[in-house]
Amino acid sequence: MPSNFSLNPVGWFRGPGRFINIGLTACTWLAACGQDFKVSESARCDGRLEGTESTVDSPFDADLDGYFDGGNPDCQATYAETLWDCNDQDEDINPGQPELACNGVDDDCDELTLDADDADADGFDSCTDCADSEPDVNPGQPEIVCDGLDNDCDAASVDENDADADGYGSCSDCADADPSVSPGTAEIACNGVDDDCNEVTSDGPDVDADGESSCTDCDDLDAARSNTFTEVCDDAIDNDCDGEVDDGCDVDYTGIYIITHGASYSCAFGIVSINVSTLTVADARPVIAFAAGGSQPGTMTGTIDSFGAFATSNVLSGSCTETYTFDGSFTTADTFTGTLTAAYSGSCFDCRAQTWTLDGAR
Repeated sequence: MPSNFSLNPVGWFRGPGRFINIGLTACTWLAACGQDFKVSESARCDGRLEGTESTVDSPFDADLDGYFDGGNPDCQATYAETLWDCNDQDEDINPGQPELACNGVDDDCDELTLDADDADADGFDSCTDCADSEPDVNPGQPEIVCDGLDNDCDAASVDENDADADGYGSCSDCADADPSVSPGTAEIACNGVDDDCNEVTSDGPDVDADGESSCTDCDDLDAARSNTFTEVCDDAIDNDCDGEVDDGCDVDYTGIYIITHGASYSCAFGIVSINVSTLTVADARPVIAFAAGGSQPGTMTGTIDSFGAFATSNVLSGSCTETYTFDGSFTTADTFTGTLTAAYSGSCFDCRAQTWTLDGAR
């Protein structure tokens, strides 16, 4: 035995820088049994070529990629960290490899090299985050309907439903339970439905441009009348289309009205003498009276309706019965127009029926 070798108790010879294993036969080396020793050197990751190694430390580079088993303490002691292989069973994994994104593998054996970036810092990298520039979009978010985003990065989570299966989802379909109503449907006039889901599209024409279509406007040729209007007092117009003029207004027509073109007539040798230049109105709704100066036509009494229309009369009985009527309407709170009629029956001499149009203002 060489002087620089020694035998340890477990059957190994220790030589300089290495272990030598002695394979014994059926007899012990002490008895020798007349046979030679079977001696072999054990592999060790030490940067030297051992007898059992085909190349230096080849047992510690199983995948033959030129990098050594990073989990072996001897390799760690022998080689720089840049040569430590974190997976010695895969030649595509070692410190010389570039990191491949999103494969779940530490390709370059560097834990600091991320498998993927997390640009929006929401805890989900670009491998799983479908919008890595938007922190409110990632697999951990709940789906928010009708915002146009795949909030939870799950294509199976719909942003909107299409309950009526008309091709328009609930975000754009104003009546998603009715397949006949959608943004793709033409507007049908006067059906009271927003068929095309567009409030700008009128349900019907608006001829007088008062904001209400002919479907509901009581007079689509008069811009002063509409169901949406508030009644205007003293204009003698049914502004709100409720069938009443100046309803809710406190209008009192009482007063003296000057007649623009008066009425004048005389017959029966002056017994009948008409000269109307003013009329005095007494408004006691629904009763109204128009009084002229003199006995003819006298005071004509009758009724007035909510629209300002009136009908009055005065009958003077005798051998010649005189019948006076004044019918018309108030056009404003301070003006009226009407027809004054005089009729005679009996012994009236030369008296004949007369008619005048009277316009008055107070």
